[in-house]
Amino acid sequence: MCSPGRWAAVVAFVCAAPSARALAADCEVSRYSPADQGRDAAVLEAGTLAANGRYADARAVYLWVLARRRDDAEALFGLARVDAWGGCWAIAEREYREVISEHPADSDVRAGYVDLLVWSGRLDEAEQVLRDGLAVDPASPGLVARAARFAFWRGDATQAVRLADEAERAAPDDGDLRAMRDRMFVGEARATVHVDDYPSGYTSLYTISTQVLERRGRFEVYGGAQLVGGPAQDGRYPLGVAYHPALGMTVGAEVAPGAPSHAIPDWSFKTWMLSPLAGRFDAFLAYSLWHYSHENELVQILNPSIGVALPRELRADVRGWISAVTVPGDQAAAGQTRVEGAAGAQLTWSATPRLDAAVTYTYGAEADTYGAGGAGAILVYQFLEYRSHLATAFVDLLLGRGGGIRPLVGVEYRMPAAITIWSFEVSAYGRW
Repeated sequence: MCSPGRWAAVVAFVCAAPSARALAADCEVSRYSPADQGRDAAVLEAGTLAANGRYADARAVYLWVLARRRDDAEALFGLARVDAWGGCWAIAEREYREVISEHPADSDVRAGYVDLLVWSGRLDEAEQVLRDGLAVDPASPGLVARAARFAFWRGDATQAVRLADEAERAAPDDGDLRAMRDRMFVGEARATVHVDDYPSGYTSLYTISTQVLERRGRFEVYGGAQLVGGPAQDGRYPLGVAYHPALGMTVGAEVAPGAPSHAIPDWSFKTWMLSPLAGRFDAFLAYSLWHYSHENELVQILNPSIGVALPRELRADVRGWISAVTVPGDQAAAGQTRVEGAAGAQLTWSATPRLDAAVTYTYGAEADTYGAGGAGAILVYQFLEYRSHLATAFVDLLLGRGGGIRPLVGVEYRMPAAITIWSFEVSAYGRW
């Protein structure tokens, strides 16, 4: 299962990142002329051109209107939006400010300006513009929707859902608003089946996991069970809490008692933090401690990660794992501590508002991702001996506001044993 901190990072990117058109950095003006020389028809045509991705043509038509009526607020607003979508943020900001100075009560203009400031990473200024707009028009669906988005980024899912519902009631035909609301929820129940298919001569493993998560204010509480089959019939029972202290930041902790065996620690502890960095970068850091009762082993794992939002609805994460296994000594042998490492990356694509796809690759000796839930398939002494190439691919399909599915396939090539292990997983989740 993904930790709440990691999941929040993916959702924050989906909600926050501008579309591909917002990063095109294309502010060219074509030679296009409006088909109809009337002002109203020209403005309408420019909007259609922009909606179809013809930004240079749309810009030309808006400038054609403004050359004849410099104070045409609707044309200037349209031009500001096209410039913002094209990545010409400094130009777009001047245009937005000019329209707002003449029409301070226009909530649509303020909403567009908020988006521009968010895309450029100026979140404090964006919130101030939003507050000023809501003071003038507290019922504006566009502004209320953006307030919902800020609440969701801040981790207050309760307020975010309330505001998003309010905006949707005011503008039920707004598809973008509905798509945003579809991503918001205060609770989730998830069930996962994971199978590790080993080659002939080895025993395959399967894991059945359940988890329930509930959000109240800036807190998240979750609990679940992971039942592992195969050589050992064991289970672990994670219980965790997360808190969102600031915009885009999450801290959390988890404890998980388990049935003592070679495959499952009899108890484990994990803490993590997710925090935004400069620009489009964020950082994730987790520390895990596992204890195995049969020989009193300890496993410690440090998991740092750096993520960045890329153009075209992409997100890249670079990850590392530093794992230390301590086996105490006895009368026959001295104790030992081994430190091993692994590194990997993940690329996530938000193909549509309801579909995410991702591929991952990891190489090294890394205990934290083997099996389902972090402990399923690995024995401590095995971890000391092998390295693996591990690749996975998954999609997350939101079927509707009430839930979705997440199928995954993975392959691991384990050395020096030279065995290939295929993994198959499917999760189904319901939300409220």
